[in-house]
Amino acid sequence: MGYKSIAKGNPTINACAFTFDDGPSKQPLEEWLDALEQFSVSGTFFFTGEWIDKHPDKANMLISRGHELASHSYYHRRMTELTEDVFLAELKETELAFQEATGQPSPNFFRFPYLNFNEKNLSWLSKWGYHSITGNDTGDWAGLPAQKIVDNGSVFLYNGSILVLHSNDITKETPAALKQLIRRALNRGLKPVKISDLLEGIGITPEYRSWKISIEVPDLNSIPLHEWTIIQSSQDRQKLAAESLEWGLDKTPSGKGAERKWIQHLTEPIKVNKIVEDRELFSGQLKEEEFWGYARFGVNKEELILLDFGFREAQADTLVDLLRQAAKLAKKVGCSNIVARQDMRRIHKMCQQMGWNSKIEVDEFLMAGQLIER
Repeated sequence: MGYKSIAKGNPTINACAFTFDDGPSKQPLEEWLDALEQFSVSGTFFFTGEWIDKHPDKANMLISRGHELASHSYYHRRMTELTEDVFLAELKETELAFQEATGQPSPNFFRFPYLNFNEKNLSWLSKWGYHSITGNDTGDWAGLPAQKIVDNGSVFLYNGSILVLHSNDITKETPAALKQLIRRALNRGLKPVKISDLLEGIGITPEYRSWKISIEVPDLNSIPLHEWTIIQSSQDRQKLAAESLEWGLDKTPSGKGAERKWIQHLTEPIKVNKIVEDRELFSGQLKEEEFWGYARFGVNKEELILLDFGFREAQADTLVDLLRQAAKLAKKVGCSNIVARQDMRRIHKMCQQMGWNSKIEVDEFLMAGQLIER
């Protein structure tokens, strides 16, 4: 069976796609985003899972600004040198990094590092349910000057074209070149779109695989519980809101009315993935009369769902204490498993250290719904 990469979109549609590989560490990602947004254009960024793990805030920013993030492997290895097990582990680890950073599952299209792959790689990718995306290489990866990138890229501006650019610490000239390339594309009547849109044009609907960690509720007799309590009064909710607003959590609002908005958020039940929070399980961690953590739970049949949590100090022991509180609540409401969809790898490691049975697995409950709802 012959497996193919997707190198272009529908030639009858006046659209093209600007794509970017790798992920910058020292160069500001905003330079690429600003160049695109100057023309109200969205791009697709094929970044590594390692980059996503190091820069979850930037991954979220990229998506919140209307752009698309997809997998470029985890470590940026030459994939032709890997065994099938290592190859698939790279894909899984990137998906977990993506979901933990953004709260959403990763799309099922992928770009090989160095655009280097073989028939076996494509068959493994297909087994994982992915599409390989190639395109036209502008050569900017060599650190070319902006005008050379423009000259190289301009010949590829046609219906359905996919331009392969980079967003890393070498390609400093790419944002300036990008502005010129976008102008030329628009002048040729092309609409720059995301890869997901280009795929729709050739009859491919992107799919998404969700993950969860499932933990068997352990015997509570040997589990010490530290400083977690159920938050019931409005005074405690207001106290938690005021204190947690200073923890520096990405999810907390800022600016005018921030405290009021956060109090309201903590007061009203949340709904995540169709599971409504059980307010009687809303928990907080108190140390010397100050809050150091909170957790919000819902119940789905025999599963206690950890819907949301936050800590003043995100040390591993704080997470362990939360898991113990979750086990206590699971027993209380008659659940046999605890399920979480954030911080999965860290939770799994803590479970291993405590001797709890846990596994990270495909989330069949969410697969039909695709994107994670919040």
